[in-house]
Amino acid sequence: MSDEDAATLPDSTDVAVVGGGVMGTSIAYFLARESDRSVTLLERDGLAAGSTGDSSAILRHHYGDEEIYTDMAWWSHEFFRSFDDEVGARIAYEGSPLVRFADEGTPGGEYARDGYEALSNRDIPVSVHRGEAIVEEYPMYRGASEFDIAVSDDSAAYSDGSDVALGFARGASEHGVDVVTGVAVTEFRTEDGEVTGLRTEAGTVDCDDVVVAAGPWTPRLAETVGVDVPIRPVREQIVLLDPPTDYAETYPSLTPTTSLPDGEWYIRPDFGDGVLVATHRYAEEVDPDDYDDEPDEETMLELVENLEEVIPELADAGIKGTYCGVYSTTPDHDFVIDEAGPEGCYWACGFSGHGFKHAPAVGSLVSGLVRGEEPTLGDVEIDLEYFSLDRFADDPAGNGLPDDYI
Repeated sequence: MSDEDAATLPDSTDVAVVGGGVMGTSIAYFLARESDRSVTLLERDGLAAGSTGDSSAILRHHYGDEEIYTDMAWWSHEFFRSFDDEVGARIAYEGSPLVRFADEGTPGGEYARDGYEALSNRDIPVSVHRGEAIVEEYPMYRGASEFDIAVSDDSAAYSDGSDVALGFARGASEHGVDVVTGVAVTEFRTEDGEVTGLRTEAGTVDCDDVVVAAGPWTPRLAETVGVDVPIRPVREQIVLLDPPTDYAETYPSLTPTTSLPDGEWYIRPDFGDGVLVATHRYAEEVDPDDYDDEPDEETMLELVENLEEVIPELADAGIKGTYCGVYSTTPDHDFVIDEAGPEGCYWACGFSGHGFKHAPAVGSLVSGLVRGEEPTLGDVEIDLEYFSLDRFADDPAGNGLPDDYI
């Protein structure tokens, strides 16, 4: 679906979804598919124009002992595998096992082991390598022999954020959703503590419910109805490498998807025989409307030094492209999925750089929340209290920071 196919702004709708990234389009799709209510999706720019278009789109299931994410990621991944049949749109997709290198008796080792147990208990493909088997499995990775274990999330993969968001939007449109782009929502209309509509730059829309999935712009809208959504927009830097010919011939898989030492970088293969390397620092807070979209020279030099230490044969790789994106991070890096503020006002935000892989699950869960149904994925019940805004009222740190993440 292209922006040229966008609908005009309707006068009214049962449910308005604000945000045309992968979360907003997924929510709109599931709302339309699972109910007979009218749905309108509103996007201030173009579809997938924000964080979604810059997503590394990794599909993995290993989350240490945070089994709620394992369940959501696995359900979502099964949906991604059948995306064409489910939604009627083809998406880019490539398998790439994700590995956690670790030492026994350390927090990283415990995290890797917990994730192994979570995957094993769910019959999700997972392997553990030790000793020389680590070197044999990952020969490009210098220092692999120094780790005690390597836990491989064997069925992990990656996709493309824009492909998926546009696919969801097309599927939503076919289910009757009005997809309106180039129209910014400015505030809510409320009466007696209930949502009655939205004001936009192009006019007003009456609605009974509104779901805000506007990424780093969510807090601005939340403030207009007295809701505090603790999100920091932070800038992440991405480099696309063109591996040397000898390297690609020697290592056809190019690289495992993994965190590089110190947790500040991650790496995965990329479409077209490239390698994607990105920062994962959650440090530099930015204005999502005004930030430098090119990596810093200092960061590029640091990347080269890091590769020389970890995967030395990639240190001479050419650069195919560079860009920057924005994460919407919460204090604990956990999502926000909740109803808060005026009655009929729902929030799906704060995905902290690891939300893409959960987009189908988020769409289905939010659809159920709006429709008043129990939060389940298949036969698995999901505790949405884990994602409530109330957790920050009880403790500003929320659920606490995870041990590791990609």
